[in-house]
Amino acid sequence: MRYTNRDFLSQTKKIELIQKMIALPTITLSAQEADRFIEMVWDESVLKGNARLVKMDSETKNVRALGFGTTRILHPKSTFTQSDYKSAYEHDLIELSAKRLRCCVVIFDSDLEDLNVGTAAEFKSQIMSMTAKQLATELEELYIIGDDQSLSGFASTDARSVVAGWRYRLDHSQSGESYENDVTGSTIVLDASNIVSAIAESFDLTTSQGIVERDANAPYDQEYKFDLMIEQMPSKYKQGKEGLSRFRFFCNDQIASRYVKGLSKRATILGDQAIQGKSALQYGTIPIVSVPQMPTEMIIASGDVQHEKLDTSTPGDLTDCILTRWDNFVIGMQKKLTLETAREAADQANYFYYDLAVDPAIQNVNEAVLLKRLKIA
Repeated sequence: MRYTNRDFLSQTKKIELIQKMIALPTITLSAQEADRFIEMVWDESVLKGNARLVKMDSETKNVRALGFGTTRILHPKSTFTQSDYKSAYEHDLIELSAKRLRCCVVIFDSDLEDLNVGTAAEFKSQIMSMTAKQLATELEELYIIGDDQSLSGFASTDARSVVAGWRYRLDHSQSGESYENDVTGSTIVLDASNIVSAIAESFDLTTSQGIVERDANAPYDQEYKFDLMIEQMPSKYKQGKEGLSRFRFFCNDQIASRYVKGLSKRATILGDQAIQGKSALQYGTIPIVSVPQMPTEMIIASGDVQHEKLDTSTPGDLTDCILTRWDNFVIGMQKKLTLETAREAADQANYFYYDLAVDPAIQNVNEAVLLKRLKIA
C-alpha cells in the first residue's frame, strides 16, 4: 500500500493530538471554563429555551417561588389592615441541592481527524465540546425521569436514583405528598385512559389512548388531548400580555409524530404544512417540544396504582405529555467541574472522566398539567 504526503501529515497530526490528550493533567476547570462547558452541554440539549438553567457557585442554592394564594389583595382603604397583606403575599422555597455525579466519555482516535486546533487551550475547548453532546443526552433523561424514592427501582449505581426528576415531582404533588406547593397547590393530573379513580376530568374518546383520536361514528370527530390540558390549566396563569405563548407542550417525539399524522389527515393547509415541516409544530399558540428522552415504556406501579414507573425489566407502553410555562422547569448545575484523562492503547481511545453536580426542580407544580398513560399506537 502506498501512502501520500497527506496521509503522513494526517497520521502525524493524530499522534500529536493523542500526545496532547495523554499530557492533559487532572484539572479542576476554572470558573470561566466550567461556565463555558455548562453552556456547551446546554447548547446540545433540546431543553435550551424550554427550561431555566441555574448555574450554582456552591452545592446548594435557594430559588424563591413567589405567588399569590386564593386571598384577594385589593381592599377598601378604610378597612385595610396589616393582616390583609401579610396573609395575602406568600412564598415557597425551592432548594437546589446538587448531587455529585461521575461519568466517563470515550473519544476514539478516529474522532480526532476532524479536530483542527493549535494551542492547548483550543484543544481543551474542543475536547469539552465533543463530550458535551453525550452528556446532554443522559442529563435530559435524568432531569425528566429521575426517581430518588425507588418507585422505578433504579439501582444505586444508576444516576437516575439520586435525583427527583420533574415527572416524579409533578406526579407526587397532590395533597399530602412530598412536592405539594404550600402556596399554590398541586399539579393538575389528567389520565388518557380515564381509569384513575382520583381524577375527575376525562376525555371523550379513549379507544387507543392516543394524543389524537377519531370517533368511529359519524360525524367522525377528532379529539386532540391538548384541548383538555389547556382547559384545565388555571386561568390565573394564562393572564398577562404573553398569555399562553409562554407555555410549552413537552412530549416524546413519537407523540409529536402522531399529532402531525393526525393533522395530515385533515384536508386543510394546516395539515399540509405540518407533514411537510413548513411551520413550527404547535397546538394553537403553544409550541410542542419533542423530547426523545421522555420515556414511552412506563407501566402502572403494582404497589401504587395511582402512579406509573419506568421498569426496564418489564417495559410497558405508557408515556406522558406535560403542559407548563417554559421556565417552570429548573436545572441547577454547579460550576465546580473536574476533568481527568486516561489512555487505552488497546482500544485506540482516550477516556475522559468528569465529576459534576446537578439537581432538577420545578418552580411551581401548580402551573403544570400532567397527562399520563398516553400510548404511542
